[in-house]
Amino acid sequence: MSPRSDNAVVIIGSGPGIGTNTAAVFAANKFNKVALVARNPTQLDKDAESVKSAANDNITVKTYSTDVVDPGRFTSTLKQISQDLGTIEVVLYNAAIVSKSHHLQVTDDELIRDFKLSTIALNNLSKWAMPQLVALAEKDASAQPTLIVTSSHLPEAPETDLVSLSVSKAAQKNFARSLRMEFEPKGVHVALLSVAGYVFDHLQFLNAKYIARQAWELYAQPRGSWTEEVRIEEP
Repeated sequence: MSPRSDNAVVIIGSGPGIGTNTAAVFAANKFNKVALVARNPTQLDKDAESVKSAANDNITVKTYSTDVVDPGRFTSTLKQISQDLGTIEVVLYNAAIVSKSHHLQVTDDELIRDFKLSTIALNNLSKWAMPQLVALAEKDASAQPTLIVTSSHLPEAPETDLVSLSVSKAAQKNFARSLRMEFEPKGVHVALLSVAGYVFDHLQFLNAKYIARQAWELYAQPRGSWTEEVRIEEP
């Protein structure tokens, strides 16, 4: 196993599913510092305990209750993470709201909300994260600066009862791909973790623990073998 890292992994969109399980995998394997970001402070406390229990030695887990669609609050939160934890090496952008919306009924507010969550917040995150990840790539050849964005099947296969989410996920995937084009030549792995369906514990592949391990595998890929996307779906 690689030596423990003093760099941080940041989970935007924590929760009892993909976010917390991914943080737990990273904490168990290498990382000493974890930031968990979500709206619900009570759930964040539970998430932090789950992550701590997954680590075999001392680990720092910090929680940040904020709303990523509020640019001022989100930017302030990201600055606080830097002050608290120092250098970041990995960011998982996992924030999303899955709610039904239908043609002829979906509202402007729903479309705007989902676009803010999927793409505008990711843009604000990239302004904070990418300069740090590029600097880490230049400074430390052993580091693996990585941004992972949780995507889905919706950009290629939109669903008529998830109109707003389908549209926003398509925009997010395009934005993430453009980040890859810009920053991978500078040493940052930008990857899509595409979850093609609803996540349930009883499923073989679409369960949070398996998805979290796939996030780790994306991070662990050596430079020169980076993939843009891993798609997770049931047979």
